[in-house]
Amino acid sequence: MKPPHPFVPSSSRSTKRLLVLMLVALPCAASCTEAGRDGLLVPDHARAPETSTAAGAIGAAGSASAAGSANASASGPPASPSAPPAGDASAPASPAVVEKLPVPFDLPASIVKSADGRPPRIVFLPGLCSNAGAYLWGFAEAARAHGGAVAIDGDKPCGGLQDFRSISSDPKHEEPRIQAALAAAGHATPASADVILVGYSLGATLIENLVKASPDRYPRVVLIGSPRDPRLDWLKGARAVATMSCSFDVPRRMKGAVRMLEGAGIRSSYFEMPGCTHGNLAEGDRVFSEVLTWITSS
Repeated sequence: MKPPHPFVPSSSRSTKRLLVLMLVALPCAASCTEAGRDGLLVPDHARAPETSTAAGAIGAAGSASAAGSANASASGPPASPSAPPAGDASAPASPAVVEKLPVPFDLPASIVKSADGRPPRIVFLPGLCSNAGAYLWGFAEAARAHGGAVAIDGDKPCGGLQDFRSISSDPKHEEPRIQAALAAAGHATPASADVILVGYSLGATLIENLVKASPDRYPRVVLIGSPRDPRLDWLKGARAVATMSCSFDVPRRMKGAVRMLEGAGIRSSYFEMPGCTHGNLAEGDRVFSEVLTWITSS
């Protein structure tokens, strides 16, 4: 099925605002296109199949608090990645796909099934005005190879935009939704499932709250483009914390978090996606594979 047009309808803006957004978009021009509403950067799948597959609301240039948004519908894939080497019997025969996962009494989640058929080990949590399934397309191969992933959209509307919703940072509200999605994905006891939490923007803040409340349940987490400095007192119960950023987002903040965590004796490492801005993914399969390899060994 051909993916729907990735652009989000734009609100009216002044000429000055549009010029500012064009300047903001320049660092990502190699793999993204600018698309109106609040500076949304949309991946150009046809031009860069291994580059950005999700886009974020930037707001103002360089804003560390901008909310991540996915700009492609999860109903269709980007261009297929390279085929596995001929004769490699262990390699999957077809590209990984993102599927809708019905969740009782909640919105559908999105899932990439694991290569071995076990329930997914990765939980992806986006931020404000995001499409979790679109993000999942951005690292689908890495997700499948590292145990599968389920991506959970927020349940709050995003200004009437279809297919975009907002998550909250309240663990009391979001943790039951996470467990319901894990149960729908095949986990018999979701409350004790050994999962890796991956959060982008406000999703990263939610993860900090979840670790603070239940460190034994969530020992390994990945924080991407946090809207504020990660807090040691909230993450001190974690076993391993990977931090990530687009190179034109908040690399200094996420590198500083690693130094803080390592200083407290918590295993931590920083990973960077090149040439992208807040809310986007770049070289997702490569970078996420490195992240997931590191954190699963922790």
